[in-house]
Amino acid sequence: MLPPRVVRPMVLAAALLVVAALLAQPLGSHSGAGDLHPVVLVPGYGSSQLEAMLTAAYQPPAPACAGVADQGWFPLWPNHTAMRDASQVPCFADQMSLVYDAGADDYRDAVGVATRTPFFGSVRALIGWDKLVQQLEGMGYRDGETLYAAPYDFRYAVAPPDHPSAVGDRYFRDLGRLIQAGRLNHGRPAIVVAHSFGCALTYQLLLSRPLAWRRRYVKHVVLLGPALGGFAAGMYALSAGMDYGLPNVTRPTMLRLARSQQSALWRLPTPLVFGDRPLAVTRTATYSARNMSEFLEAIGFAEGVRPYLTRVLPMWEALPAPMVPVTSVIGFGVRTPETYVFGADGLEGEAEVLYGDGDGDINMVSLAAVEKWSEVEGQVLKVVRLPGVHHGGFFSIDFAMKSVLAEISEAGESIEQIGVVSCEQKCSDY
Repeated sequence: MLPPRVVRPMVLAAALLVVAALLAQPLGSHSGAGDLHPVVLVPGYGSSQLEAMLTAAYQPPAPACAGVADQGWFPLWPNHTAMRDASQVPCFADQMSLVYDAGADDYRDAVGVATRTPFFGSVRALIGWDKLVQQLEGMGYRDGETLYAAPYDFRYAVAPPDHPSAVGDRYFRDLGRLIQAGRLNHGRPAIVVAHSFGCALTYQLLLSRPLAWRRRYVKHVVLLGPALGGFAAGMYALSAGMDYGLPNVTRPTMLRLARSQQSALWRLPTPLVFGDRPLAVTRTATYSARNMSEFLEAIGFAEGVRPYLTRVLPMWEALPAPMVPVTSVIGFGVRTPETYVFGADGLEGEAEVLYGDGDGDINMVSLAAVEKWSEVEGQVLKVVRLPGVHHGGFFSIDFAMKSVLAEISEAGESIEQIGVVSCEQKCSDY
């Protein structure tokens, strides 16, 4: 994980004023942006900054946590203090965790914790996108003018229309208005570039909007490492927990960090994509995407069954084509966890990992799920496969970044052909 970009206050303030105007009221004037289609960047999990503030209702889990109570807003993620000081780990885990309110059927922050995602609209909000942003700026894009970012609280997700999702719904409203701003302020529809979990959110946003809206405001969608079918490692994270790179994290703390987040259930492999493939195997049971409820109960996470069945699974029972031009850029040829085989200690013990193809995080079967859209009449789809590129390599590997930039540039033009492009065929120029 890369540290946040250095924020230049004067430049950032100007950019945020522009974005605030875009979100407040639709404007009809052009901004002199030339021939560029506005680009909206939607980051992946963990690539947005989070800030927190503690209220009087907060009950510190450890004495060391009380020191930040009077600080006002402070960085929650990335949290460099907790990564250096083990005494702050319980504080981070407590403040980073969500609570599922079964009565309200929605997720919220822990009592006494308020959180926010700063710098919405500006690329300054992104973590790890620096090199790609610099390349886009070299192509003429300008933050707050023709280049925007849509960071979000990656602990949350959205829910089906018949279930409340306060944070997710608010994000979709803001993201939708940011996309609309391209045509309303520049006379041109936007190119949306999403990565990882951001691909899933972007896809669900498109499905939630009428087709006429999509075709009016979205020129093209570029998906980087899309995981529209979940991935096997998502199961293991719920079984073993997440440590976020923190020192001396206890197992209960890792489990809380993993299981309290709404987005964790979105990472689970879906039956539509994974079918009956064995994903977790013990001496007495085999778990696939089709018996995920049994898996959740077996790992002691029975409270996750209801939100999984009612708030997650219905959104991924089908993958209809979005009916706007899509380019999917994926890595392949990287060893990717495919099946976890547990020993005598069962799901609470260590697991032997069996590997398959993918980008190191996302399984190929999930990365390739969008390719079925090529069978849909009227859906423009291009798939670019990059050998040896891992899930985050789009932002660090030169030829992968150049490929992404080329697809963004090409997305500004009409793409008529549908097909799969392998890097062996096309990447000689990179």
